Amino acid sequence: MPAILRHNGVHWLTGILVAGVLLAGHILFDRQLESIRAVTFDQYQRLSPRPPSESPVVIVRIDDASLAAYGRWPWNRAKVAELVQQIADQGAAVIGIDVLFPEADGSQSGLLGDSVLADALERTNSVLAVSLGNNTTTHEAAPKAGWSVVGDIPEELPGFSGLIASLPQFNDTAKGLGVIRAVPDTDGVLRHLPVVWLRTPPGTVQSPDTRGIQIWPSFALELVRLYAGEAGFVVRMAGGGFDALRIAGTTIDLSETGTVRLWESSGAPKSVSAASVMQGDSVAALSGSIAIISPDAVGISDYRVTPTRPARAGAEVHASLIDQMLAGAYLEDMPNARGLERGWFITAALATILLSGVFARRIWTGLLFSAVLFVVPFAAGYLAYLHWGELLDPVQPAFGIFLVTAFEGYTQYRRSEERRGVLARQFGQFLSPAVVQRLMKSNTDALLGGEKREISILMTDIRGFTNLSEKLDADKLIAIVNHFLGIATEEILNRDGTIDKFMGDAVLAFWNAPLDQDDHRARALSAAQALIARVAWENDRLVERGLEPIRIGVAVESGVCSVGNFGSERRFDYTAVGSPVNRAARLESVTKKLGIPLVLGPEFAKNPPVELFQAGAFELQGIEGETPVYTTSDYMHRDS
Repeated sequence: MPAILRHNGVHWLTGILVAGVLLAGHILFDRQLESIRAVTFDQYQRLSPRPPSESPVVIVRIDDASLAAYGRWPWNRAKVAELVQQIADQGAAVIGIDVLFPEADGSQSGLLGDSVLADALERTNSVLAVSLGNNTTTHEAAPKAGWSVVGDIPEELPGFSGLIASLPQFNDTAKGLGVIRAVPDTDGVLRHLPVVWLRTPPGTVQSPDTRGIQIWPSFALELVRLYAGEAGFVVRMAGGGFDALRIAGTTIDLSETGTVRLWESSGAPKSVSAASVMQGDSVAALSGSIAIISPDAVGISDYRVTPTRPARAGAEVHASLIDQMLAGAYLEDMPNARGLERGWFITAALATILLSGVFARRIWTGLLFSAVLFVVPFAAGYLAYLHWGELLDPVQPAFGIFLVTAFEGYTQYRRSEERRGVLARQFGQFLSPAVVQRLMKSNTDALLGGEKREISILMTDIRGFTNLSEKLDADKLIAIVNHFLGIATEEILNRDGTIDKFMGDAVLAFWNAPLDQDDHRARALSAAQALIARVAWENDRLVERGLEPIRIGVAVESGVCSVGNFGSERRFDYTAVGSPVNRAARLESVTKKLGIPLVLGPEFAKNPPVELFQAGAFELQGIEGETPVYTTSDYMHRDS
């Protein structure tokens, strides 16, 4: 298997392992991650609250103005009865009293006030509040609503034993009783509103089907029941708890614990001051309404933290739930939401991992691709909320994609740095610094085994080197050779050539690899001419240093060769292999026969950058037939 594929295989497996760990964490810690989803879904409501609908709910507030006009709270029961009667006289369909009366009236009116309130409750279509808990029951009471259960109530479904209710005479005369208890999430935000509650009264006889359990409606549900003129409701149970509730021909999907998610409206519920009602002011909104009497003054108000508001009156929460039930507007998790979230994460993560190598060379394309993968869950989740009231969490899959992308980006960065190091070590001695920098920014991979491409090859050496080496001491010979190799290196690198190798007094170089150079013929010829002229100029300096002048021969040929890394895993060189390289080496020897410093091969002459002249034709070792040899006009004469 090629090294690059092995490297990518390891990289892909590492990325998949990271994605797998994130996916496993999402599955294993699903319940713990619910709090993050809750905050995300809160943001949906803040951005786009539920559109307001025509609501029959009117909140009658016992506000500061009411207390100023009729005394501090609690009022005596006769005054409460007067308020209830005034609301009923203005045509309210149902009256909910969001207040408990667990003790006898302690005012001067005493028992008379209790009796007056009981009479008012009996004459009106009123609902009283109760609360459930595990404390001692204050006054026993039973739900007013009839109910039937489809399925069995699971034994593990939690319930309460205690009941906090008003005095029996109030409970008996009220037309409905509903639970006002609210259960916020662990962060204190009220997001889920109980619609039905379970209670097992102490000492009850438990039957196999119901285990002696009472099903209590919430305060809001009881108001809706009386508003719709229903006697009861049907509850359907599933394996883990509640499933749905049916009332007045509509079905309400419930969570296992009997709740629905609060979906707040952008509109505020209608309200009126209790003082205005008691003073006999006509309030048109009360006609046919669901009126909720609720304390709403400093020191007696009951406020809750909700998804869109830091403090919302309890009566407003009841009103919101009533509006949801009447409008049939519910927020629910999209079917198989977790599967869709994980499916998108897996798909996006695999795409990111498999394409990371491509995007490493196309940074802006990669960033755009990653941005799309990151944004799609948010767009899908928000559209699902807006159009269908379905909840899909975008944050966790998007965050997972971000982590995978960050890991891939870091990995590609490390690979790039390693590649830069390899290229710098491998090519630093054979290419100019500018070309090395371009190479490190290019798409060329230093780990590729090789490729076929057309190149121009330059071969040069010192003429008469054998005789020269016999005449000179070693130090002088080395000085001359190093001087020549330095000149050759400088002229080749100045024209962005690649030095293949030094072979004693000879230099082999080529152009158009590893980087593309459309003018590789012109560069090679320019280097050859510059090298010949430079050596001639430098000979005077050699003589001044007491060294022998040198003469060189240069051959240039073009052709398709295999270019790349050749060798073993422990040692390899970037080199060119092919018949054009061999031909260039043979052509260099022809310079001696012709007595000229530069010869050009037949393939180079097929598309020359300047006008060429044929200098002859020769049989070259290892090549059949005569090979035509060319040169430029500058070298048509023979050396002396």
